[in-house]
Amino acid sequence: MKTPNAQREAALQRLATEAFDVLVVGGGITGCGAARDAAARGLKVALVEKTDFGAGTSSRSSKLIHGGLRYLEHAEFGLVFESVNERKRLMSLGRHLVRPLPFLVTNYKGDRRFLPTLAFGLWIYDALCLFGNYRNHRTFGPTKTRALEPKIKSQGLRGGILYYDCLTDDARLTLENALDARALGAVVLNHARAGQVLKDGTGRVVGLVVEDVESGKRIEVRSKLVINASGPWSDEVRALASLKGILKPTKGVHVVVDDTRLPVKHALMLQSPRDKRVVFCIPWGLGRTVIGTTDTFFDGSPDKLEPTFDDVDYLLETANAFFLDAHLAPADVLATWSGLRPLLKPEDESASASAVSREHLIDVQPGFVTIAGGKLTTYRNMAAELIDACLPQLGVETKCQTKHRPLPGAVGLTESDAQLDALARTLATRGLDAVGARYLVETYGARAASVLARGEADAEALFRLDSEHPALLAQVDEAVDTELARTLDDVLARRIPLVLRARDQGLGVAERVARRMASRLGWSAERTAQELAAFRSVVDESRAFRRQPQRHAIAS
Repeated sequence: MKTPNAQREAALQRLATEAFDVLVVGGGITGCGAARDAAARGLKVALVEKTDFGAGTSSRSSKLIHGGLRYLEHAEFGLVFESVNERKRLMSLGRHLVRPLPFLVTNYKGDRRFLPTLAFGLWIYDALCLFGNYRNHRTFGPTKTRALEPKIKSQGLRGGILYYDCLTDDARLTLENALDARALGAVVLNHARAGQVLKDGTGRVVGLVVEDVESGKRIEVRSKLVINASGPWSDEVRALASLKGILKPTKGVHVVVDDTRLPVKHALMLQSPRDKRVVFCIPWGLGRTVIGTTDTFFDGSPDKLEPTFDDVDYLLETANAFFLDAHLAPADVLATWSGLRPLLKPEDESASASAVSREHLIDVQPGFVTIAGGKLTTYRNMAAELIDACLPQLGVETKCQTKHRPLPGAVGLTESDAQLDALARTLATRGLDAVGARYLVETYGARAASVLARGEADAEALFRLDSEHPALLAQVDEAVDTELARTLDDVLARRIPLVLRARDQGLGVAERVARRMASRLGWSAERTAQELAAFRSVVDESRAFRRQPQRHAIAS
């Protein structure tokens, strides 16, 4: 097998010498999904991403594959129908990454939605997926609801409804789409920045100048079509082609706390006391609970996105209003993440951030196609619609092939829990404890055994990266050798996201991981030091709220 550096050089050589049908700009879930869809149809595909796959919005979502229950309130039945059915499909095609999660919707006196109204909405929700949900919803009175979540506020509780959506690892979902696109023949390159648009004599777009961020080398890449799938950066890429902006982004912030501080058994939909928005409280496993998200308009640079003190205060205030004994404070926050939703400009300029539609738009110009908006849950369907819209300019007729094609980690698996359980038991017989075995299975699926085999061949690779997390040094090798990781941030923020899960956000093990990467990628001492400094800056940005003035008192 070629070394990681040799693989990258080969990809750069292909970009410089081959002509493509489709050149995708943006390595988020939409761009990687589009590259995979196009490659599966037999098209010649290249994908470039200026940082890393999923480094933007696609690793900073609420990490839910959901049908959009709250969209029913706005009568967006088409979006809900698409979402619930795509959720079911993704459970089959990526079972290790898309797993059922029980949600509990509580109802209190004074809420504007009555319990029977919520129950009726969930009957519609179940019906829209043709009653093919993981399990249909159930309604409970206050006593049973409190039994399900003993710590939740009891005063005024009228009952609750239990239903199912799904939890995912959004960064891994994005990565597996990129890896499958590459397996299908696409050139897939991260840390490669799109620059000048190339046009022919008629003004039609015929490619882009792409800069290899590592070397500074600039390459002219020729393609029949350029697809702009760059999410919050879409307007910047459109400007390269002299096209007007179409986005009105909103910022979403999440916070991570120890689950001993906020123990929940179900994902809860809480109503903020400040503005009545819905905020999720999600059991994230491995000792962590997530609270999110905010939803505020953002007019700054997508490259500089930090949580404010008010963002964190808003989320903790909401959790404290429903968990009266929690008394969560900023010091309890272990990590944060902030993402931008690339939403379309609303016709009504006065619309609130939460009221802006999550529908997507495909804008087709000669040689240049933009996709913007949309949801993580519907990415596969969006990608199919996007490539369909490109076909007339390519002069070919092909059909989507991803409806039944499993993601790389799901090959040989079904949507049943039984196979995942059996695979975890097998790994446990090879020296892992039950938690570590399950973690590898839910991270890599059918690929988990090959990752563990690295440790069996090299005892050092079985080193645990964090005392509270089952991640292994072998995963660093896997990330570099087969998962296209090029920087320390690539590994510790997305391949093994200790920056979000570890109590020290990965700082304690960063030097050891950097040395391991340096040995495989040929980094100099200077480059290794730069990587460590860059990663520490990432951690510092996630803690920005600690340096900012307090504008509200935390509710307790």
